[in-house]
Amino acid sequence: MTLINVLRGRVLSYGTNSTHCRYGRLPSIQQLRAYGVGKIPQSLLEAPMNRIRNVGIAAHIDAGKTTTTERMLFTAGVTRYSGLVDRGDTVMDYMDQERARGITITAAAISFPWNEHRINFVDTPGHVDFTMEVERSMRVLDGAIAVYDAVKGIQAQSVTVWRQAQRYDVPCIAFINKMDRPRASATRTLAHMDSKLNITPLVLQMPVGVGSNFTGVVDLLDLHITTWPGDISSVEFQRQDLTKLPGKEELLQKAITARQEMFEQLAEMDETFMEHYFSVGGEASQVDMEQALAGIRRTTITRAGLPVLYGSALKNRGVEPVLDSIIKYLPCPTDLIKNTVPDYAQDFCAFVFKITHDPVRGALVFMRVYSGELKAGAEVYNLNRNCVECAQRVILISADEYNELPSIGAGNIAVAVGMKQAVTGDTLLSTSTLGDRVMASTGSGKHRDKKAARQVADEPNDSLAKLPGMKVPEPVFFCTVEVTSAAHQPALERGLQCLCREDPSLRVSTGDDQETIVSGMGELHIEIIKDRLLKEYKVNATLGPLQVAYRETLLSPCRHIVEKKLPSGGRNYNITLELELSRTPGDQLSDAAEKSLVNLTHAKTSELNALLTGDLAEARLQALRQGLEDAAESVGPLLSFPIRCVDARIVKLVCKPYIPNDLLALTAQLCFQEAMQLAEITLLEPIMSMQIVVPPEHFTTVLGDLTGPRRGMVEGIVEDEVDGTVLTGFAPLDTLRGYSSLIRRQTSGLASYSMTFSHYTPVPKDLQKQIIASMTYNSGDVI
Repeated sequence: MTLINVLRGRVLSYGTNSTHCRYGRLPSIQQLRAYGVGKIPQSLLEAPMNRIRNVGIAAHIDAGKTTTTERMLFTAGVTRYSGLVDRGDTVMDYMDQERARGITITAAAISFPWNEHRINFVDTPGHVDFTMEVERSMRVLDGAIAVYDAVKGIQAQSVTVWRQAQRYDVPCIAFINKMDRPRASATRTLAHMDSKLNITPLVLQMPVGVGSNFTGVVDLLDLHITTWPGDISSVEFQRQDLTKLPGKEELLQKAITARQEMFEQLAEMDETFMEHYFSVGGEASQVDMEQALAGIRRTTITRAGLPVLYGSALKNRGVEPVLDSIIKYLPCPTDLIKNTVPDYAQDFCAFVFKITHDPVRGALVFMRVYSGELKAGAEVYNLNRNCVECAQRVILISADEYNELPSIGAGNIAVAVGMKQAVTGDTLLSTSTLGDRVMASTGSGKHRDKKAARQVADEPNDSLAKLPGMKVPEPVFFCTVEVTSAAHQPALERGLQCLCREDPSLRVSTGDDQETIVSGMGELHIEIIKDRLLKEYKVNATLGPLQVAYRETLLSPCRHIVEKKLPSGGRNYNITLELELSRTPGDQLSDAAEKSLVNLTHAKTSELNALLTGDLAEARLQALRQGLEDAAESVGPLLSFPIRCVDARIVKLVCKPYIPNDLLALTAQLCFQEAMQLAEITLLEPIMSMQIVVPPEHFTTVLGDLTGPRRGMVEGIVEDEVDGTVLTGFAPLDTLRGYSSLIRRQTSGLASYSMTFSHYTPVPKDLQKQIIASMTYNSGDVI
C-alpha cells in the first residue's frame, strides 16, 4: 500500500513491501488537519517529562550546526524545505545580521515532535565572540549534540564548548559531519576526542565510504545499513539488514569486528552492561539489545563515554539517526535532578537564562521551568530582584515565530511576556513566601539583621536556595560610542540598556569625560552591537577605535589602615580598619582574573573573633567583601581599569558591635581605594589561545611573525598529511587585531586560524609605559 502524505509541501510514500521509508513516526492526516502542518499537537504540548528532551547543538564555527538543525526540522516535518546558510533562508538564523554574515549570533530555540516525544531544541553560535550564548544555553539544557567537522577535526571553539558542557554536566552525543567532503577522516576526529576532549568515543556506527564515496552508515547495534539515495529535498532513505545482502561480505565482516569492539568498550564504561556482557560469554551476537541500549544511555548520561554518529548534514544524510539518538540516549528532565532542591516540590520554580526584545511584545524572558507550572497572567516572585512580576502571556517559541499557550509545565523551556525586572540568572518562584524562606535561610537581603539571623540558626537545614547562576566572561575589547547630536542620546541609552539586558557579556560604562564606553568580547561582537543599534533602535552611533580591556593588579603586597568617623541614622560611628592586600599567586590568571577579590580572610585575634564570629559574622564579612569588590570594580590607579586578582586579609577592625553593615562596606571601600593609590600596580593583558593551520611553504613566515611582533609563544607543532602544519600557541590580544587579514595576505589565503581567550598575564615592564602612553580615546576614528 502507499500513503500519500502532504506534509509541508512534500509527498512521501512508504509501504509494507518497500524498504524505502520515512524514519520515525509520522502524524496522521487527521492529526495534521487538527493542529496544522508543522505545529506540535496538543498531546505533545502536554507531554509528561519522560517524553521531553531539552537539547542543544554546539561546535566550532562552520562545523555545520545550523545546517544540521535545519535538516532536523525538515526531517521532522516542521519546515517545507531545507534552509541553507549560504542562501540566507534558514529558520534558526533569523536575524538580519546572521543571514548577512552566514553565521549564528544568538541562540535560537524551537520545539518539534519526534517519535511521540517533544524536543525543545536550541541552536547556539560557534563564533568565540558569542560564547556567552553557549554558556547560557548549557546552563539549562539536559543534553547536547556536539557537531565536529570530519575534515578539520576538533577545533579550538569545539574544545571550549565541550568544557562549557562539562561545567554544567551536560551529556553529549557526537555527530561527525561533512563525511562526504574530500579529506574527511573519521579516524583523525576520533583521535582528537581522546587527546583534546579527554573523553573516550563510543562509536555506534561505521561509515560506508568516505569523501565522495560516502553513501551511508552501518548501525553496529543491529547490523543494518542505511543509505540515502535522494538529495537535500528528500527525507527518504533505505535501511536493510546487512547480514542478508549479497555481495557485502567484506563490509559485514568489518561491521562485526567493529560491533565487537563497541560492546567491549561499552562494558568498560558501564558496570551493569559488563555483567550482562560477561554472562553471555563476551559474544556480541548474544547481547540483548535492550541491555545494550540501556548501557549506552547510562554511559551517555554519566559522561563516561561519548556516543559517535556519522553523516553529512548538507546532503541530509545521517540526520534521522541523530534524532533517534536524542530520544534513546539523552536524558529527560527527570533523569537529571540538578540545580534544584527537593523543597520546591510542586511549587513553581524557574531559571531565567536569556532575554530578547520584540518590537511589539517587549521583553521576552526565556526560562527553564524546573518544577510546578506557569500559567498565563500569573504573578511570580523574582527572588534575585525581590519583586513580584506578572507573566502576562506564556509563549512557545520556534525561532522567530510565537505560539501562545495557556500554561507551561515542569521540564520545559518557554518564554514569558510582561516581566519588567527579570534578567539573566534570576530565580523565579510561585510566591514571595518561598522567597522569604530562601532569604531567611541564606541570611541575605532584607533579612540581614540579628533577629533573622537567630531565626535562621533555629531552622532545619532543608531550606530553599537560589538556583546557581552561570559564568559570564569578561569583556576583552572596548570603545567609545557617540551619537551625532544630543537629541539622540536618550535613544542610545535606551538601546544600550536593552542590549545589556539581553547580553550579560556586554558592558556599558561612563568614562572620565562622561563619554559612553561599550565593552564586548571581540571586534565582531561590538560591530554587531553597532549594527543592531542602527537597525533595531534607529540610532546611528559612531564607535571609537577598539581598545584592549586590560586589568590592573598589585605588583607587591601592601598594608593600609584607615580611621573613619561616619554618620548613619543621626549618629556617628568610629571605625578603624587595617587591610593587608596581596596578588593572587600564579603567572597565568584565568578564572581568578574574572574576580576582583579572590579571597577574604582575617587574623585570629580576640578583637576580630568577637566581631567576625557568631550570628552576625556572615553578614559583616559579606558587607566588607562587598565594599572591597565595589572599590576594585570602580577604577584602577594606572589606567582606570578594574582591579583584579587581589587577596585581602583583615588585620584590624575596631568598631561598635551594632554598627550598620553599610558603614562597614563603605569603610572597606575607602581603605581599598587609598591602598591602591599608594601601592605598586601593574597591568594584566588578555592572552589568547591560538590554533593556526598553514601550508608548509608558508610555515616559516607565519611562525616568525607570531613569535616576533605578535609576542607569541608556540605550544606545539604538528605535521598533518591532510591539513599541512598545525601550530598551537598563545599571543597577547593586543597584537592580534587585524590578524585575520594579515595571515591571509601572508599565505595567499591558504591559512586559517582560530583563537579563544585563555588567561591574563602581567604586562612586561618595558611595554607598560608604551601602553599607558598609547591608551587615549580618539573619537575621530570610527569602525
